[in-house]
Amino acid sequence: MFETIWWRCHVHAADRRGAERVVSRLGTQLMRAVEIDSYERYWKFPELAVMQLVSPLQRSTPETALLTALECAWRIATPWSLSAAGSSNEYEGIASANVGSRFTVPGVEWMEFRINGRP
Repeated sequence: MFETIWWRCHVHAADRRGAERVVSRLGTQLMRAVEIDSYERYWKFPELAVMQLVSPLQRSTPETALLTALECAWRIATPWSLSAAGSSNEYEGIASANVGSRFTVPGVEWMEFRINGRP
């Protein structure tokens, strides 16, 4: 069962409150709940916050899970660089503004998603 989409992102935000506003906009774009799992300042670029996010997926097969995750990802940015399927039906995608990805949510600089079918 594919229960969750794990997101990791770098966002321009002066503080946690600003980062929470970006997450709220991400949830609106995704049309699903998004929760902050962790928040910290990016050591390399202090103007960026690094956040781990989670959103529900609730799909039973790899095909439907990947399609749903991609539909969500495409609401946030295009294009995405995708990895090949890993062990336990694990899939990942990365979008980055510095290599030409365009984000629909202002403030997002880099984003990654990961899903897996682990029990």
